[in-house]
Amino acid sequence: MNSKGLKRLGAAGLVFALGLTGCSSTQTGPSTLERRAAIRDSYSKTYRGAEGFQTARWGMSLEEVRAAIPEAALGEDGVLRLRTAIADAPAEVTFGFLKERLAAVDVFFPEVKDEKTFQGLLKDLLTRKYGEAKHPREVKREVKRGLIPQRFAADLAPQPPAPETMEGTLAAKGAFRLVNRWVTTESLVNLGAWRLPESGVVSIQYESAFYAPGRTAEDRRTFNEAREELVKEL
Repeated sequence: MNSKGLKRLGAAGLVFALGLTGCSSTQTGPSTLERRAAIRDSYSKTYRGAEGFQTARWGMSLEEVRAAIPEAALGEDGVLRLRTAIADAPAEVTFGFLKERLAAVDVFFPEVKDEKTFQGLLKDLLTRKYGEAKHPREVKREVKRGLIPQRFAADLAPQPPAPETMEGTLAAKGAFRLVNRWVTTESLVNLGAWRLPESGVVSIQYESAFYAPGRTAEDRRTFNEAREELVKEL
């Protein structure tokens, strides 16, 4: 083939490549990210974790959780709550649902006299269940980088926690300190200490690893909507 033929072949190849590019740019339908999100949402409806809180498992519906823990009651604020005793201490438990699936559970201990001893007991029990806690230095770095958001299971309810609830009180008056953290393939578990003006509250906050990305996306959406409302005031 002479040099003119090679030039014609090269030009034809370029036109063919441009044609393919043009075709790909005009394709319609969901993007790869949208397809992945759709698959994840579909799987979420049938997902049931091996972990969770007591007999309630990640991915259960509200009805399934109430059947598993019949002592839990639905409050006027639309939040499923349970008053019980754990490790011989009074506890308040809150269940959070993302897209109608159990995604988070908070356990608060508001009547602990010796917080340090009680935290040590909880750390031992949680280590027996989930393995060794993450190294404190690693947790400190993650907190500093904003990789461990502080949020409540009740935040997943249609309306924000009322001021008289445990979450409302802690959000308004509490100072939080992360004591220990456990991470498994299914759960993210934080042992924390809250300091109120006249008392302290020990907490265990469980979160589904499967639903955590969706929960973060929901937090981001809520934040952006709040900012848009503030923009309207300027």
